[in-house]
Amino acid sequence: MKINPLTKIISLATVLAAGFLLIVLAGAIYGNWSPVAIALVFAFAHLPIAISNQLNVNFDDFLNESTAYALDLGKFLSAFLFISGVALPILLCHSHILQFPAMILTLSGGILIYGTVFTFTEFFDAREDDVFDV
Repeated sequence: MKINPLTKIISLATVLAAGFLLIVLAGAIYGNWSPVAIALVFAFAHLPIAISNQLNVNFDDFLNESTAYALDLGKFLSAFLFISGVALPILLCHSHILQFPAMILTLSGGILIYGTVFTFTEFFDAREDDVFDV
């Protein structure tokens, strides 16, 4: 059974909106807007992988070793941003800047945001590959 691509995009947009809603609720209810900065970290965490994958596609035959280093650097920076996005709410809760429910809302919203951005990029990368498999 194949799911309609429009249904996938609408469901991913709904999950992304739910993630941002959890982040805004964490900031608004508890009077601290630092979860919004954490949401930006989660939203941009997949960007280094997307950039390094584009380098790999554009320069596939040219500079093989350099593109492998670029891919590794993109993965490292993406992992660094994701782990920072997870650790920052825990650190802020430990230092009593965020309350515990705000930390839970921030972590769950951030993971939803990252998962949605990751799934969006995988969905659109897979669509390009499916065109050539015909």
